[in-house]
Amino acid sequence: MADPLRVLLVGSRILPFRHGGDKNYWLDVIHELRHTGHAVDVLSVALDEVAPISDLPIHYLRPIPVEFGGSTRFNADHRFLTGTNNYVSKTVSLPRMLRAIQRRRGEFRPDVIHFADNFGPGMAVLRLACSGVPLTISAPTYQGNRLLYDFALKTSFRPFDTIVPLSDAYARRLRELGFPADRLRTIRWGVDTERFVPRSHEVVRMSRHSLGVRNDDFVVLWTGFTQQSALPELRFSVDAAVRALELRRDGLRFLFCFKEEHFQREFMSYERPGLQVFHTPSAFLAASLSADVLFSPLLDNRTTAAPPLVWAEALALGMPVLTTAVPGSEEAIVPGRGGGIVGTSEEAAQWIVALAGDLAKRAALQASARQVALERFSMETSVKAYVALWRQLLAARR
Repeated sequence: MADPLRVLLVGSRILPFRHGGDKNYWLDVIHELRHTGHAVDVLSVALDEVAPISDLPIHYLRPIPVEFGGSTRFNADHRFLTGTNNYVSKTVSLPRMLRAIQRRRGEFRPDVIHFADNFGPGMAVLRLACSGVPLTISAPTYQGNRLLYDFALKTSFRPFDTIVPLSDAYARRLRELGFPADRLRTIRWGVDTERFVPRSHEVVRMSRHSLGVRNDDFVVLWTGFTQQSALPELRFSVDAAVRALELRRDGLRFLFCFKEEHFQREFMSYERPGLQVFHTPSAFLAASLSADVLFSPLLDNRTTAAPPLVWAEALALGMPVLTTAVPGSEEAIVPGRGGGIVGTSEEAAQWIVALAGDLAKRAALQASARQVALERFSMETSVKAYVALWRQLLAARR
């Protein structure tokens, strides 16, 4: 039996509880690695004040906030995230990070260091703190609509032995940018398919009751903002919902659930008969246990290269996903199996109304959605792939 690994994981806002986005994935990765006998140490770059409520080995490093250009994604109560969600803050915080990594290396002595997040082009100097240790980094999204993005991306990836794109689409884009294939290893998101399971009729009934939704309604969930989405996707989704409600006035319900940090009071103006707006974690949980389908359009081909984690979680629940044709979407959603892909808001409305009236097709899509999650987004498979990669890199150094 191979010796267990010692993994130092570095990322932003990795907290000891589920709180949204890709950090839930990394929390599950930590648990799975420890469950299979590996040792994990975590350096979490975060401004959050976190009480020591668990035995997870998470060490917190406060970044230096820099207000740079502002962001429409975060509301006033979460403005502190704007100050750290930019490359200027990440660059000026880098010396702190390098010192913290050196401390963790001295105390934990990792076999490998993995970055869950990209901290910008300043990471080109990362080898100063990480010499002699294999370095890997995950690459979940590509945001080519930003100024000088390709240059910054290539510079930030320079010190890493292996880059881990989360989709074949992102791997293709990196090869187009000149990265050799032997430096890339595609590993998709993983979902704990024993936690995310198809919902029982009783769970659906109780969840709908808590939201004031009728048990026989066809329920569509929208959630945001995912890392790849913003206001254009929201407006597209609201337009599709309005069109669908015009086509079918009774028995159709849309639940728009915003993350707390993204919610703006003006979003309540979208509410109308058949469309409700929520912005609390408890409401999102109830909505995700209530919904028949997840509606998650992505519009900018320059900024998407991997399916969002929420798609994989929905599929595992047996919830089909309706989206748009962007790079990577076909890796999670095969039309007729696991969901649908549309081009316009009008097509989306027609797809939703058609599915609402077709019980047989709905049941088939729900079953195939679960199967797609088991085949492509297993947490066990994802973690095993990371372990295999790290062992390969260690073996090459010996």
